[in-house]
This record gives sequence, C-alpha cells and structure tokens, in this order.
Amino acid sequence: MTDHTIWIWGRRPVLEAVRAGTARTILLASGRKPSPVLSEIRKLAEQQGLSIRDVSPHELDRLGPGHLMQGVAAQIERRYVNSLEELLTQIAGLGEQPFLLVLDQIQDPQNLGSLLRTAEAAGVQGAIVPNRGGAPISGVVAKASAGALSHLPVLEVVNLARTLRQLHEAGIWVIGLEGSTSQPLFAADLTVALALVVGNEGRGLRRLTRDRCDLLVRLPMLGVIESLNAAVAGSIAMYEAVRQRTQMHQGS
Repeated sequence: MTDHTIWIWGRRPVLEAVRAGTARTILLASGRKPSPVLSEIRKLAEQQGLSIRDVSPHELDRLGPGHLMQGVAAQIERRYVNSLEELLTQIAGLGEQPFLLVLDQIQDPQNLGSLLRTAEAAGVQGAIVPNRGGAPISGVVAKASAGALSHLPVLEVVNLARTLRQLHEAGIWVIGLEGSTSQPLFAADLTVALALVVGNEGRGLRRLTRDRCDLLVRLPMLGVIESLNAAVAGSIAMYEAVRQRTQMHQGS
C-alpha cells in the first residue's frame, strides 16, 4: 500500500479515520460546545497518542474554504492499493466472491464520495478509478463518503480499459450501467464475481470502457425524465447486487 496524506474534515469522516487508524493529526476548533462525537474523537485520538491541536475556527476553516467543517479536521494517510494484483490478492484472502466498483471519470466530488459511501456499506471490497479525468480524492470526497474512504481500498489506474480486460481475464464479470442498452439491470445475474462500472455524469461510459464490458445493463425509467444521477444509479445497482447475493446465500 502507498500512503498519501490529505486533510479531511467533518465529524463522521474524522471519527471513522481515527477508528481505522489512518489519522495522524487532529485539529479541533477552540471555544466550540462539546458534542458526543467530538468528545469521542478526542478520547480515541488520545488513546492512540495522536497529535491533537486546539485551533481557532478561522484556522480550521482555511483547510476547507466554503465547506462545513463541524469543528474538526484531520490529516490522514490515504491508503491506495498499488496494483490490481494486490487488490485481487486482498479479496482472495477474504474468502468472498469478488465485488468491485469501477468509476469511469466521475467528476463531481459529491457523487464520488457518495458512491464510495454506498460501496463500503454494500460490502464492495474495492473501488477502481482512473487517475485522470475524474474528481481527485480530496477532503470534499472524504466528507461526502462519511468516513467510507478510511475503510474502502481505492486503486487508481492509468488505463481503465486495460484494467477491465485484466479483470475479465481474472474471471470477474464486468457489467456496465448504460442507459442506451435494452438489457434491464434486474434481469442480470449479479451474484457472479462482479465489477460494476458506473460512467461519467454527462456522457456515461466512454467507448473503450463500454467495449471492455461483458454486459451492459440499464435501470428501467418509467417516468418522464430520461436518466438518474450517477451516484443514485450506481447505488441502486450495487444494492441490487446485494439483494441477489443475499437471496442466494439464504437459499443455499
């Protein structure tokens, strides 16, 4: 794993970072009324021997201008997976059917954080993102992920299409969300070793990404609007996979 230090803020993201052991420095706004979460952050940080500083709210706000800091920030070591082989080895060690999320240039950091949050909650074992063209992993993403970024392995890749081919060669079924296809999501078998691919907010999946998918599926749109927000669509698809997998285990 390679460590990348970033600043995050917000009570829940910082608390999860401290719990996960990725936090290194904690900043707390001085003069703020104590809250149960802030008290827990301080207590856990003291137990771990972390650096804790009480700073002015103005100094805290400079870390995330225009964002709701909630009285706390933390410097964390973001642990990125170095290679696809490393990620697959980690998953194999879990003894679980692979379940990956692949994001094709998600540009809105709120969408990216929301997708990572859902992925962690849905039991996804890792996320794969291109290292260019999408929103970078940042404090905004960490805040939107509500702490999921401290638990979910993230792999950044140079060539997403090549990575999808490698997933296919590893026996993982690559399924992309694509509004123009006729295949409905709910008819697809999502109990297999799965890499679910979600496209860009505007253009969807890039051509090479589509070409590397084993199957393209769409959400049924029964109303007037033609599409859903990328984070919403991706979250629905992930939980359809959860539903199918849960039913399979209950029936076995």
